[in-house]
Amino acid sequence: MRQIAKSLIIRSGGLGLYHRAKHREVLTVLMFHRVLPQELISAYRADEEYTISTTLLERLTAFVADHYNIVDLDDVLQSRQKTKPLPPYPLLVTFDDGWDDNAVFASGVLAKAKVPWTLFAATDAISSGERWWQEDLLSILRHDGSVFDKLKDAALGVSNRSDLPSDRALAILMLYGTLPPRQRDELIAANSTEFAREWGRRDMVDWDTLSKLQEEGVHIGGHGASHLPLTMLDDPTGDLRRARHELRQHLGDAACTTMSFPHGRYNSETVQQASKIGIQLMFTSDPVLNKCPGGWLGSNLVGRISVSTNAIARSDGVLEPERLMPWLMLRAVH
Repeated sequence: MRQIAKSLIIRSGGLGLYHRAKHREVLTVLMFHRVLPQELISAYRADEEYTISTTLLERLTAFVADHYNIVDLDDVLQSRQKTKPLPPYPLLVTFDDGWDDNAVFASGVLAKAKVPWTLFAATDAISSGERWWQEDLLSILRHDGSVFDKLKDAALGVSNRSDLPSDRALAILMLYGTLPPRQRDELIAANSTEFAREWGRRDMVDWDTLSKLQEEGVHIGGHGASHLPLTMLDDPTGDLRRARHELRQHLGDAACTTMSFPHGRYNSETVQQASKIGIQLMFTSDPVLNKCPGGWLGSNLVGRISVSTNAIARSDGVLEPERLMPWLMLRAVH
C-alpha cells in the first residue's frame, strides 16, 4: 500500500511540487563511477552497483535538466567563497576514480546534453597503466566470494598487517595495498588464474586523456593517491600530499582545490589535513542534500547521491521516474 501511495503521489505531481517548494536553495550532487554501453557491462565484468549504461545516463540527464539548474564546479566554488550565488535548484554532476569509460562513453553523452561535470581522480590509478590492481582484486571477489580466504592468506604470508576492516573488499584492498607493487602483482597473478578478467579496454584514463578532458572543460579534482580509505591509512596526510603533487605536476594548481574522499571514509583529522593543503571543497558519499540559503553553500563538506541502476531503473535498465524521484528528492538536507 505504501508503494502504491508513493506512486500515486509521484504520478499526480505531488513529489515534483514538494521538490519545488523545499529545494529551491538546496544543492543536489550526483555521484557516478562507471558508464558503459549495456552490452559491455557484463563483458568487462564491471561492478553493477557502480556502473550504469550510456542509455540510462542519457535519460537521466534529460530528467535532471527538466527539474534542476545544472551547475559546474566553479559555480559551487564561487558560492562557497561568497562571490556568486548558485541559481535555484542547483545540481552538480560528479564522477569518482578516473575510469577510462568516463572519457570514452560518458563524456560524449554529457557533452551532447550540455551537462558540465567533475571528475575526482585517484592518482595512483591514473598512473597504473592498462590494468588497475584494485579492480583485478575486486573482480575476482565479485566472480567468486569464496576465494577471499585464499587471497587473504596469500597476502598475510608476506604482510604483517592484521588490523583489517570487517568489510571483505576493503580488507583485501588494505592488505594488498601494504605490499610492494611487484610482490603484490605477483601474488594477484598467482592466486587469480581461474578468475582472471578477460581483457577489454584499459581500466583508467591516462594522464594525457585526463589533461584533454580538462582542456575540454571537465573539472578535475583529487581522490587521494592510493584510493584507499584515508581513515585507515597510517599516513593519510602523505597520501593527500602525494595526490596533490601528481595533480599539480600533470594538470596544474586548478586540479588541487577540491577532492572526494576515497570509499567515502573521512573524519575530523582527514578534513583538517585536506584543508591545510588547500582543499576548498570536500565531497563525501553521505547521501544528503546541501543547504545553500540565498544561493550560498553553507559548508565545505558536500554530500552526494550515488547513482546506480537498481536505485533508479526497472529490471530491464529503463529509467523509472517513480524510483528516481524519491531517490533524489526524499533526502535529508544538511
